[in-house]
Amino acid sequence: MISVSLSRRYARALLTLSQRRGDLEQTQRELAELSGLFARDVRVRRFFETPNIARMEKLAFLEERWRPKFGAAVYGLLMVLLRRRRLDHLVSIADEFHKLSEQAQGIVRATVRSAVPFDDAQAERLTAALGRRSGLRVVLTRETDPGVIGGAVVSMDHQVIDGTLVMEFWRIRRQLLQTRVHG
Repeated sequence: MISVSLSRRYARALLTLSQRRGDLEQTQRELAELSGLFARDVRVRRFFETPNIARMEKLAFLEERWRPKFGAAVYGLLMVLLRRRRLDHLVSIADEFHKLSEQAQGIVRATVRSAVPFDDAQAERLTAALGRRSGLRVVLTRETDPGVIGGAVVSMDHQVIDGTLVMEFWRIRRQLLQTRVHG
């Protein structure tokens, strides 16, 4: 499996190229489509992963089928990956590209997990508060988890804000244990 740093290197190079060309959204769309194809179609993956299939046959396939379908940036990436025998790692490169492109556009993803579903008004207030706090545009995902019991847990950009009832009970317990009663 390809390392994350190598995937990120390819993704960064593609991001820089896309930004220079002004086709970041198109590149993101095309790469997501291509990555989805690789992720769900075993035949495509096997074709590019099988070392017994000649590189010229793979090149002919790319030239005939995918060159007209994809822009210069994504097609160029495909050619580099084919030359370096790394086409089987396209999915991880696309994942890294997606993260880096959202970061470049000032987008951060957050997840809120609560015992009961957040309604739209609550989600909008939370999104606005997280946006003010981070200075970025927040895309919020809502999850319901009955194990939370009460409150919510928000995960955003490798940070966790735990406002659950369980965590509050733990804080109160810790304070009580640390408190000394004189008398």
